[in-house]
Amino acid sequence: MKNAKKILMAVVGFMLLMAQVVYASPITWDSLPGHHNQSILLKNGETSSEDIIDNVARGTIMSTATLSITNEQDGTLYIAANTFVHKNIDKAYLTVFLDKWNDQKETWIQIGKWDFERSKEEEEDGVLPMHHIGFTVTGCELNRYYRARAMHLVQIGDDMEGKATETNGVLLTDHEV
Repeated sequence: MKNAKKILMAVVGFMLLMAQVVYASPITWDSLPGHHNQSILLKNGETSSEDIIDNVARGTIMSTATLSITNEQDGTLYIAANTFVHKNIDKAYLTVFLDKWNDQKETWIQIGKWDFERSKEEEEDGVLPMHHIGFTVTGCELNRYYRARAMHLVQIGDDMEGKATETNGVLLTDHEV
């Protein structure tokens, strides 16, 4: 009986020593799988750039994430993002960042951020097989390079999966290039 008590006390003591509080790290663009800091400045009159991240691994939720930015040649940029999934998801989240090229520092500077969310409850049939957003950005400085970055996140219950996309830099103009 004394041995059983000693063993029980040792096990309880060991469990108390090994107990740790674990916190989930926040999801950031850099922490998601995808293309990071690989943007180039497009030349020769190219007005559009697209990044596509496919996933062929079995058992995953998300299949493809796409992001594009287009110089509309009227002083505006058009940004479109898509998230495609293998399963019926509960929610889809998209965060889109707009970066401007800084010539002096030779780096990208974030100048805009937009958050979008969609749930299966918002769908007529209760099925959310993809998430698409598209919007026009106005008020940007002409004759500068801009790129888009996005975090694509999907959720089923407590499980989340995500990808990061990043376009190349397009020159914003108010005329045909």
